[in-house]
Amino acid sequence: MIKFFRHIRKSLIQENKMGKYFKYAIGEILLVVIGILIALQINNWNEARKAKLNEFAKLNKLLEDLKLDSIAFDKNIKVLSKINDLHQQLYRIGFKGSKQSLTENPNSIRQYVTLEAPSLKTSPLLTSQLNNEIIRKELIDYNEDLNLGIIEMNEFASIVKDKIRPYLGQKEAYNLSSQFEILDAEKVNMITKEDLIKISKQVEFQQILFEVNLKLKSNLYHIKNESLTRNSRLRSLIINELNNY
Repeated sequence: MIKFFRHIRKSLIQENKMGKYFKYAIGEILLVVIGILIALQINNWNEARKAKLNEFAKLNKLLEDLKLDSIAFDKNIKVLSKINDLHQQLYRIGFKGSKQSLTENPNSIRQYVTLEAPSLKTSPLLTSQLNNEIIRKELIDYNEDLNLGIIEMNEFASIVKDKIRPYLGQKEAYNLSSQFEILDAEKVNMITKEDLIKISKQVEFQQILFEVNLKLKSNLYHIKNESLTRNSRLRSLIINELNNY
């Protein structure tokens, strides 16, 4: 009987040891699992932080490019407005028979503009990288608008290069000495006001003037009412987003 009780006591002690071992093993496993989960959480937090900092930098760069775009738009508006003023004077003098003097630079009849938008170099890549869906969509629309503006400017430039400039040459309107005898480019008068006034009265030139002014006004309208508006709206969205970081 005594041996029986001793056997039971020994079994209980062994079971107690095994229970403690299992508890210890489970505790160790739980600690490892918790450690792994904490490490994963920290890693996810670090990756999210890096992604946020990366997007913050991209948005800041895009904002700076958009500001430069806006400056380029304003510059093109000024140039196109000057050319348009010359067109208006040539219409009034050549077609309407006005006796007013030509106040604008006659060389402007040969001038056209190009769109130098810094955002076009980097913004197409950002459309698939930005997390803010509203900004991403607005940026896509903005890029499409810029590309449309480039097409319109190229059409305007094409008329100037392919029609106006050759026509002036055919009419011997260019002052040859201005190219070879005057060193200061700013003082060069390739075309005299008197010669341009004479040409403005020719029907063939008036038809070209109609076509080129049509494209010029299309450019002006697009920049003022589309490009600048979209640029301002996109910048506001980005500024609001950056304030949340």
